[in-house]
Amino acid sequence: QAPPSPSCAPARGAAAHSATRAMGGSQSASGGGGGVLGACGRAPGPRAPGAPLVLSVVRTPAWGLGAEEDVWQVEVPATATVADLKAKIEELYEVPIQAQQLALASGAPAEAALSGDAKAETLEGKKVYLDPAPSGTMEAAMDPLFGGLMPGGSPDEEAAFAGMAEALMGAAQEAQEVDQALMESLQGVTYKVNFERPSDVGGCAAGKKVQLDLDALALAGDVQQMVEVELFGAVDKEPVFLVFEGRPLMPQIPLFHAGIEDGKTVVVAKERPPPTEEEQLLSMLGGGTDGVALALGGPPAMAA
Repeated sequence: QAPPSPSCAPARGAAAHSATRAMGGSQSASGGGGGVLGACGRAPGPRAPGAPLVLSVVRTPAWGLGAEEDVWQVEVPATATVADLKAKIEELYEVPIQAQQLALASGAPAEAALSGDAKAETLEGKKVYLDPAPSGTMEAAMDPLFGGLMPGGSPDEEAAFAGMAEALMGAAQEAQEVDQALMESLQGVTYKVNFERPSDVGGCAAGKKVQLDLDALALAGDVQQMVEVELFGAVDKEPVFLVFEGRPLMPQIPLFHAGIEDGKTVVVAKERPPPTEEEQLLSMLGGGTDGVALALGGPPAMAA
């Protein structure tokens, strides 16, 4: 006999209200149950032996993407190691493995970083903090991008690398200044953004829509949590990927960076869309679009 379909119940509890207050948004909903928001009413139970782990990874302010920490829920197999966890973070959030330092405290020194062969199971119930890797590790990760033109080569190679590094840093600095000015101009600006779960993905939110009033500077990761609470009653009930104009929204970028404006619609997909040709090329060079930007010390790339 097939298991029953998950039931949806009204989401009127403190979870939905507290998420809205915490992120400064308001919302309206449509689809399915009319004006009543649908929530998947299945309380999480204890993890069964051998079942996948869901770990809380905290992106720290050290990434320069805002003063607030951003918590990512990352699922890995029960037998996974810290190295596997890093690979999963790269897969989901496009932060290159070489750019990551994981530790049990924010801003931990390099010697306190978690070893790649440590068992992820020992981290269950703990917060794992994601900081940028030390500069030496970053340089080693960038070496393939520049064909081995890193310090330690011939004088001509070192001069070539120094020139490229100076040009990159200058471009990154200019981009940061422009970005900062734009962010200041967007203080207090809000957008009405629509979120739609496709009807063909199944689950208890299929076909539902929700409209949120969001700060233009809100991070996509925070917005996703709001959307999940509104559609499912809680976070992590079903797989969710926010997709705008065919591109997934990286959790660490503000809405305006993705080109989202008032009246735009974001798809609440069940699966991540296939990578674009640009993303495939950059992945071969060591990370996705935003991951490479972060590795080079600049802001995430803006959507076209």
